[in-house]
This record gives sequence, structure tokens and C-alpha cells, in this order.
Amino acid sequence: MEEYLTVKELSDRIKLARQTIYNMIHKKDFVLNIHYHKPKPKIILFKWSAIEKWLEGSDPELNDLITSHTPNIDNSHSVSQQKKPKSSINI
Repeated sequence: MEEYLTVKELSDRIKLARQTIYNMIHKKDFVLNIHYHKPKPKIILFKWSAIEKWLEGSDPELNDLITSHTPNIDNSHSVSQQKKPKSSINI
């Protein structure tokens, strides 16, 4: 049977402040219906097996979700690819 944790229980178990967990929900580090469920508006229950996968960095479902929602970044302006100006000072 799946284990579900409240925000306080999760906070105690993974040693993060409750506010940090709420911030992670807001930043979408934790994804609704993957990492947590909201059976009622003010109740959040975390799925422990999903949190364990997240902690280990082995959550392929989340990786697919992040990849599909991440905009393509144009790296053509990165520092390593730009031509660096030559110095006008001769040493």
C-alpha cells in the first residue's frame, strides 16, 4: 500500500522547512498528481515513492515532463561561442 505524507511529515522526513516545500510546489519542483495530490483545497498529501525517486534523481516520468515543457534555449549568444574582442593593449 502506498504511503502518503502531509507537508509536516515530509518536512520532518527529508529535513526541509515546510515553507521550502511550499516554495518547491510553487516552483513546480513537485508536480501535482505525480509527487503530491490535493484531495481538498487545503490538504496536500505527498506520495512517498515519488518523493524517493525525486530525491535519488531517478524520476523518468518527471524528466519527460520537464523536457516537454522546457523551452528551447538559443545558445548562439553564449560567451564560449562569441568572438572575444582583441585587446588594444600590446604587452
